[in-house]
Amino acid sequence: MFARKTSRAAALIVLAAVAAVGGLAAWRFAVHERIEELHYQRGETELIVTNLAHARVHLFVAGANLQDAKETGEFRDRKWLPAANYFLRADTPAGSVFYPVPVTGYRAGPEKDGSLAITIRPVPREPPPRVSPEPLEFAYIPSGPFLLGDRLNPGEPHYVWLSALYISRFEITNAEFREFWNDPGGYRDDSNWTSQGQGWKRANRCEATVLLAPSDAEFKRFGQPDQPVVLVSWFEANAFCHWLTRKLGAGKWIFALPTVAEWEKVARGPDNFDYGLGTSISDEQARLYNWRKNPSAPVTLVGIHDSRAMYTPNRYGVYHMSGSVTEWTQSIFRLHTRDHPYVDDDRNADDVTGARVARGGSWYSASIALLGTSFRDAFHPEHTSNDVGFRIVARLRP
Repeated sequence: MFARKTSRAAALIVLAAVAAVGGLAAWRFAVHERIEELHYQRGETELIVTNLAHARVHLFVAGANLQDAKETGEFRDRKWLPAANYFLRADTPAGSVFYPVPVTGYRAGPEKDGSLAITIRPVPREPPPRVSPEPLEFAYIPSGPFLLGDRLNPGEPHYVWLSALYISRFEITNAEFREFWNDPGGYRDDSNWTSQGQGWKRANRCEATVLLAPSDAEFKRFGQPDQPVVLVSWFEANAFCHWLTRKLGAGKWIFALPTVAEWEKVARGPDNFDYGLGTSISDEQARLYNWRKNPSAPVTLVGIHDSRAMYTPNRYGVYHMSGSVTEWTQSIFRLHTRDHPYVDDDRNADDVTGARVARGGSWYSASIALLGTSFRDAFHPEHTSNDVGFRIVARLRP
């Protein structure tokens, strides 16, 4: 009898405990649901940061231009953020590194749970080899997600994750292209060219502004050593990259034209701007861009030294992502939307046929729209113009 009473008492205790646990679980679920409802009402996405570099990290709300950004304070691990453009600044021994944090709404991030995850990794100790004597030639762009596409088109913006890369702070200059032209293993070496490029080279004469002499009428406007080289076809720009990889890559580095995604990530900057230096271009802001629309200007293209004195880089430290010269990319023109997102596929192959995307607008653009960071022009790879040039990226070999 005593044993049965003890057993019954134990069973009642267990049932009470189960009820208590169930009640606690129900309470926790209700609290969780309430918190989630608040995140939904506020249109928030959770930012999660993994700091492998042990850097000091600060969170900023981006503004309409570089000066308008507002610091919210030092950032630790995670935080829910309402829709806006943010960026992180990670202060490392190698300098400050910036990460875009565009938030578009409730759980709108690229992770499966709708969060936005960023990993801060140490900056590589060895930068790419120098192409020219200019200091600070390449800017470091860390790996991570960014928002690709025109925000005025609701079906287009989507997150794309890119590996880390270095990008030239300025377009390739006449002086740098001259090294390629003069090197016996450079312009004339067929091994630097695609098969289609070899055919183009045999049938066409180089028109690049590197060939202008000081006595030529166009030299001051286009031929000075530190001005961007223009009148280069995509074939020539691509061959320059192959030559540079062979000459300076040392088996560790690959030089290339940026893909459309790489170019747009750099052009938007960590602030997610619609133009190179802001969300719009007013009459007052137009002076920030080499966009004269004046083909008879005394100096059409601004060289590196004058650019440093007269113009401002974006937060990554890159100049002239809007204006100056329209820039070749590696990619052929192919639509990318939220339903058909960008992927690094054969659109970036050397031997794929089709028009190659050129971006950024130029000194000759007739509309501000062409200077937009999401605008994509496209030309056949044999196209040349005195407002089309290129810049390059450098990537560590896998």
